[in-house]
Amino acid sequence: MIIVLFAVVLSGTAGQLCAAEKKSNADILHQVCQEAVASSISEARIPDTSTIVLMIEDGEINRFFAQTLTESFRQRFPSLFTRRTASGIEISVSVGGVSVVYGQSFSDGFLSARRSERRIDVGLRMTAMRFEDGKILWAKSKGASFVDTVYVEDIPDLQVSSERIAKGVMPQRSAMEKFIEPFIIVGAAGVAVYLFFTIRS
Repeated sequence: MIIVLFAVVLSGTAGQLCAAEKKSNADILHQVCQEAVASSISEARIPDTSTIVLMIEDGEINRFFAQTLTESFRQRFPSLFTRRTASGIEISVSVGGVSVVYGQSFSDGFLSARRSERRIDVGLRMTAMRFEDGKILWAKSKGASFVDTVYVEDIPDLQVSSERIAKGVMPQRSAMEKFIEPFIIVGAAGVAVYLFFTIRS
């Protein structure tokens, strides 16, 4: 009995440590945004030596990603400005859509904590225009995604940092879980009562 209880406590502690290492939704949103920027720049084929004027559209979502957008372009283009210059390329960028979706909850066993798949998507719009003649060099929307698995009980903490721009709906229990759960509770209570009287006798 003691060994079983120890195993349960140990598995619970391991699960909490694993959950503590999970990235918050905000961290992943910034990571996915960087990936979308890298993909857009690569497809646009703008030379690294170009003089770039970066224009980030206004709005709460774009303000949330402003630092990440600036850092992403600065890593690629050493000559980066936020005000128009005499020559070069103006890049207008905005985050067009953000979503956080949690899948149906599941567990690996009777004593396992409930988990859920987490999917985070970021859509990016980017337009590159040459100053000299106003030619549009590239204009397109790109998206990037991230998928992993998180513990359901950790979701409120994981999404608190970004809930003002993207907040997923808490996952629901599956029909099977709802059906089986009362039987599990009754069975566990019966086993506890049986062990109690057995140990006493």
